Amino acid sequence: MFRLPQNTALRAGLLMVCAMASFVCNDTIVKIVGESLPVGELIALRGVMAMLLLGFICFWQGLLPELPKIRQRSILLRSSCDLFATIAFVTALVHMPIANLTSVMQAVPLAVALLSMMFLGEDVGWRRMIAIVGGFIGVLLIVKPSVASFNFYELLALLIVFFVALRDILTKRIPARIPVFVVAFANACFVTFGGAALALVQGVQWPELWQVGLLALAACFLSAGYLLMVATLRVGELTGTAPFRYSVMIFAIVSGILVFGEFPDGIAIAGMVLIVICGLYAAHREALRARDLKDSAGRPAP
Repeated sequence: MFRLPQNTALRAGLLMVCAMASFVCNDTIVKIVGESLPVGELIALRGVMAMLLLGFICFWQGLLPELPKIRQRSILLRSSCDLFATIAFVTALVHMPIANLTSVMQAVPLAVALLSMMFLGEDVGWRRMIAIVGGFIGVLLIVKPSVASFNFYELLALLIVFFVALRDILTKRIPARIPVFVVAFANACFVTFGGAALALVQGVQWPELWQVGLLALAACFLSAGYLLMVATLRVGELTGTAPFRYSVMIFAIVSGILVFGEFPDGIAIAGMVLIVICGLYAAHREALRARDLKDSAGRPAP
């Protein structure tokens, strides 16, 4: 029987790597099915399955009485952001190399820091600002915008980063007393109904059995990813697991090569490396800042 390492940091890192692998497996399946099924219908079908899984978890953990808390404004806003981000992500995923889109998404923590500085007045500091600028240069190296080649889906990838960053900022405003699985269930509901509405506009086709089977598997991978993320953050510190988060790019590159025959070029790889370096440095600076704030709070007043 497989056992997790006893070292807490290593255990949290391993859980994070497993979560990233689960997310890439979900994305790979969605990209496969998205080539033959409309985006709205795909999102709705996968969402129904995710709702059933998360609903069962809420029932199993005795959280059903907590579900009315879904109506809170912070949860509704967060779920709305994730709805737009999901539709945009799946649309871009069908038309972009999986490794490129996954790498662009790694700029989300940098976008969170930027939006927090602009709208919440948080002190970012010049070092983290350099990391933010460097990270977005990495994004530009991946999408390689130009008047001749820049397309709608690459623009969509950039918009997704800010939608997800806004979602993460709103997540911080959700009271800690609301269980994580209730928030996840609310998110699944919004995404499912949003996908169904889009399907009515795009048109609905009767899915084949293999498509339904793959989407059921994708829903399992997606739910497993969320559960592993929760387990990761309960075992280890967010900053300590940050380096393992970037394993998602390795999985995405492998998936792109083996499943879709997509080989990133040298410039895109340079952009990926730059995003990783800037993201790790920003996480390091955030950890130092959090430690300094903790130390100053613990000192007696003069």
